[in-house]
Amino acid sequence: MFGRNFRARMIAGAAIWISLVLLVSGIGLSAVFRRVVAAQFDHDLQDHARELIGLVGIDAEVRPFIARDLSDPRFSPPRSGLYWQVLLPNGATIRSSSLQDTLSLPSGPEQERAQLNTVPINVEGPTGPMRLIRNISRPPHLQEAVEIRVGADERLISDEMKQLNLTLATALGLMAFAMVGTAYAQVAYGLRPLARIRTAVAAVRTGKTSRLPEDLPDEIMPLVTELNGMISANLSIVERARVLAGNFAHALKTPLAILNEEAKELRASGNEQKAKILLEQCSRMNLLIDYQTARARASASTNAGSCAVLADILQTLISTYSRFGAGRDKRFQVEGHADIVVSCDPNDLIELIGNLLDNAAKWARQRVVVAVADLGSTVLISVEDDGPGIPREHRVRIFDIGVRLDEQKPGTGLGLAIARDLAVLYDGQLWIDDSRDGGVAMKLVLKKKSAVT
Repeated sequence: MFGRNFRARMIAGAAIWISLVLLVSGIGLSAVFRRVVAAQFDHDLQDHARELIGLVGIDAEVRPFIARDLSDPRFSPPRSGLYWQVLLPNGATIRSSSLQDTLSLPSGPEQERAQLNTVPINVEGPTGPMRLIRNISRPPHLQEAVEIRVGADERLISDEMKQLNLTLATALGLMAFAMVGTAYAQVAYGLRPLARIRTAVAAVRTGKTSRLPEDLPDEIMPLVTELNGMISANLSIVERARVLAGNFAHALKTPLAILNEEAKELRASGNEQKAKILLEQCSRMNLLIDYQTARARASASTNAGSCAVLADILQTLISTYSRFGAGRDKRFQVEGHADIVVSCDPNDLIELIGNLLDNAAKWARQRVVVAVADLGSTVLISVEDDGPGIPREHRVRIFDIGVRLDEQKPGTGLGLAIARDLAVLYDGQLWIDDSRDGGVAMKLVLKKKSAVT
């Protein structure tokens, strides 16, 4: 049930253990209370017996009487549960108003105990089991001893125990609630360092910091040390990979330049066919090297913690493209609220949107529109042109490396491929659609920057 929830398992375990301990304690306390209550009842019965001895008398007609009612009013109502009976030597008997019958002594082993003066015994009373005290003493106003019997129903003890048990259960229940609450607070406090680690790991992942904090409890510092070591090792691996990729690309550029010159010499010597093959392959290899170098650079710099203000990036790019290249005679327009912080490295965002703007400027007739829509956790950036558009059968190939639908247009065929890879690296999406002006709309979705909690 709580298989993977450590907090729930600890709290549930504490709750079960606390409940068991309090249950056993409650049973034990209830048994102790019952003995105390029974002893108190026996003591009260003895007090009632002693009170009766002082109240018994005989009138002028030699009839026994009680000078007044006992101090406990429960002896008056019929079958109230408290009874007394006085037996005189001449056989006369007087009894309490509550007793409609007689208080008989038991037979068997209890009869022997009944012979002992003031020893409580268990007998069957008018309304069920009862406790009985037998006292044989001489009253102050008589010459002979009388036998006094005072009894109390067991249900009186049971009724009092019900009240005690209810109070005990309420107290133990409140104690259990308080102890479970304390256990919850203790577990929550004990797990706070783990929450700090989670927050710190998220901060490392999002680029807010490069290491986990080291002011944590000794018990989890070995874990923190290992994680910091792993982070450092990963950073070193990424940096080495980036350097190796750059070195590898640089090392290939020189042989390719030599091959390219050799191909030109072949063409000059009249070997057009071989020169064409060599130049095509050299061009393709250069494209692949440039593409993979760009990917390696982007992968090394990609960091979910990096962020950029979209409006600033758009302002910089539009200012540049409207003055140079194919965008000099085009009108650039931004629609929507671009004051959005995007979860993307600024340099990568410049390259990503810059490639889309460059492509739109090449094909646009008069204007390029950048429409921004806030989708909640993401932002949709649509770069639209009013150019001729792209036939649907060619849209599948538009993001392939080196693909150029019009060889007359300047470019290498890498811009959209790199833009797509950058979008994927930042958990975004890039696809092609129709623009409102009949041209192409490049739709880009990126995550908005969110705070680490």
